[in-house]
Amino acid sequence: MSNLFKSRAQREKEARREQRRAFRQAENAIEDVKDRIKQMAREAEKQWAQAREALKSGQKAAAQRLLVSYRAHQVLIMKLEQKRWVFEQYFTKLQAAQSDQQFSDALAAINKVVNIDPEKVADVFEASQDMLGEQVDTDRFWQRLYEKETEGASGALEDHIPSLDDLSRQLEAEASAEIGGTSETAGRELDDRVQAGQQRIRKLLDGK
Repeated sequence: MSNLFKSRAQREKEARREQRRAFRQAENAIEDVKDRIKQMAREAEKQWAQAREALKSGQKAAAQRLLVSYRAHQVLIMKLEQKRWVFEQYFTKLQAAQSDQQFSDALAAINKVVNIDPEKVADVFEASQDMLGEQVDTDRFWQRLYEKETEGASGALEDHIPSLDDLSRQLEAEASAEIGGTSETAGRELDDRVQAGQQRIRKLLDGK
């Protein structure tokens, strides 16, 4: 039915329904990213274990490839955490805007999003990629949003991830320790460093 033939009550009811739908989509997007981060963390742990076994058996090239992949996962996790945090800041602001005049502007912006034809999502993302050029430009875009939200906070989040050289030394130490029968404590140092780095990243993002 055209909006011309709908009563004001009907239009308001549909607007509220679209609003709930938009916020549910935002909440689902946040949860999807969190699940993806957990999945990538599990994959990284598996790659680390495989790299350790490869090094123990003398397959240094295979171990190095797995190590590179492990660190790449850590970097991607960091970037996803950053993007999730930025998105949540905007989402929280839109939620807060419901209680004042800003809500109308926020709802209009959300309506523009939810009115996109799902069948055209792929085309929209392709068009976005064309506009942004390369993936590095996308990452820079998110970085600028992050810096804006944190008022120019300095320091790259990736600096909190152990370097490839550090990971290589730790992997060799773990492999040697397992061969020597002391595997129980071999991985504790790396686990502590990775977890400490991830905690620092979360504190930076949350401003704690």
